[in-house]
Amino acid sequence: MPEEATASAPDTTGRPGRKVKATVLVDAGLCKACGICISLCPEHVFDRDAAGVAVAARQGDCTACRLCEWHCPDFAIEVHAERAGAGEDV
Repeated sequence: MPEEATASAPDTTGRPGRKVKATVLVDAGLCKACGICISLCPEHVFDRDAAGVAVAARQGDCTACRLCEWHCPDFAIEVHAERAGAGEDV
């Protein structure tokens, strides 16, 4: 079952006062614990669990940049983001 983390972080579009609500899903069944997401995350959102699988431990720090999602070789990470209060996908 994917581990779900919800984050509310500053919008990266450069518009002051706008927020992004990000949901980070890590499918532990697909993750081979390579650590690419941990290395690439500029906000240090991920840690490893006891099995070495990535978990979104600091979801409040996520800016929804999607580096983890784009570079995961196992397609084990999904980042869903929308502007808080607007209900529109980012």
